[in-house]
Amino acid sequence: MHAPRRLVLFLILTALALPLAAAQTTHEVDLLIQPVEGAPLPQFFFEPTGLAIEPGDTIVFIAKTPHHTVTAYHPQQGKEQRVPDGVPPFSSPVIPVGTIWEYTFDIPGVYDVWCGPHEMFGMAMRIVVGEASGPGAVPPSDFGPEGTMGGAGQILLDPSLDPERILAEGSVPWSAITPEAKVPPIEQMLGGGEH
Repeated sequence: MHAPRRLVLFLILTALALPLAAAQTTHEVDLLIQPVEGAPLPQFFFEPTGLAIEPGDTIVFIAKTPHHTVTAYHPQQGKEQRVPDGVPPFSSPVIPVGTIWEYTFDIPGVYDVWCGPHEMFGMAMRIVVGEASGPGAVPPSDFGPEGTMGGAGQILLDPSLDPERILAEGSVPWSAITPEAKVPPIEQMLGGGEH
């Protein structure tokens, strides 16, 4: 092949690849613990709590407070599957305060994730990658240890985290979650009320 033809071929391939590279976006999600006046326990949450992204996008999870993980609801994690078929059982280590962990979401569908130490307190998040499909698009029904345990199930059932709403709004902040969903079962047993 002559040099000019190789150059033309290179330019064509580069031009085709540019839209793919440009389409990939990086998003940020904070991992937080926030005291609540008058409540016996603080709130543990992802901010935003619902996020719509495109396949190939990356989320950078930022530990603003201590002892958080980002863990997929996956049978190999001992949980019901709430990520698309073909997604491996990903989990971050405990992320030190002030540092990050990132994950690229390649397969379209709904991903429900939780924080290992704080699932019981409601620390769960819904990520919709391109479309509202897969096991996570169906409301959770197992709230035991192998399901969306404790407060995490309440958060994931909240109407503000409906996958179609997340797609329409792009992002759902913790403040949009109903006050009733934010009171984890353990706090209800302690006599805590609405936040």
